[in-house]
Amino acid sequence: MSAATRPRRRPFNWPRMRPRFILELGCSAEDIMESLRAGAEHNARGIDGSFSARHGVLTLPEEELQFWSTQLGLTVEDAHTSADGTPKSTRVLGVFSPQPDVWTAYVFAMGILTALALFGPTWAVVQITMGEAPWALLASLLAILIGGLIYLSTLVGQGLALGEMYELRSYLDERLEEAQTASESVVPLRAPPTDDSAP
Repeated sequence: MSAATRPRRRPFNWPRMRPRFILELGCSAEDIMESLRAGAEHNARGIDGSFSARHGVLTLPEEELQFWSTQLGLTVEDAHTSADGTPKSTRVLGVFSPQPDVWTAYVFAMGILTALALFGPTWAVVQITMGEAPWALLASLLAILIGGLIYLSTLVGQGLALGEMYELRSYLDERLEEAQTASESVVPLRAPPTDDSAP
């Protein structure tokens, strides 16, 4: 079997703490943001959103939020033109993440545990040189164990929030489809024809 016909091996992808995706559309960034703002003000589902010029966050109604609930952060990149002058597509980058307070607590806890895991072996070397038992290695092992449990808990939280992630993504797709349809329905204005036969 040649190298050209040999099937590719898929690399193993670790589950992400914050799953992300990229979409490309033919409408402008202004159309996308306008559709998102209009949808957040008037939608039967009650999905809320906060937006700036090119960024936004979509969340479920506050009364439905749980400890494991997720939010969808969005970044809309302006369309660029290629070398021949043709416009490229507008990119929408989406990131699912926990609520800000939960994510802050996660990052803080993992930072502390990482510091303990690195400090343990260093102190254990000092203990060995002083002729003592390197019990500091136990602190490193404990930090690694707790960090692994926290990591697994985030995966469990993602599993519990799958329905919310699907709902937010479906809502986003609806708004993007509406923006695309509105952009395609705009008819450019043409200059009135000139009458060359006039004196």
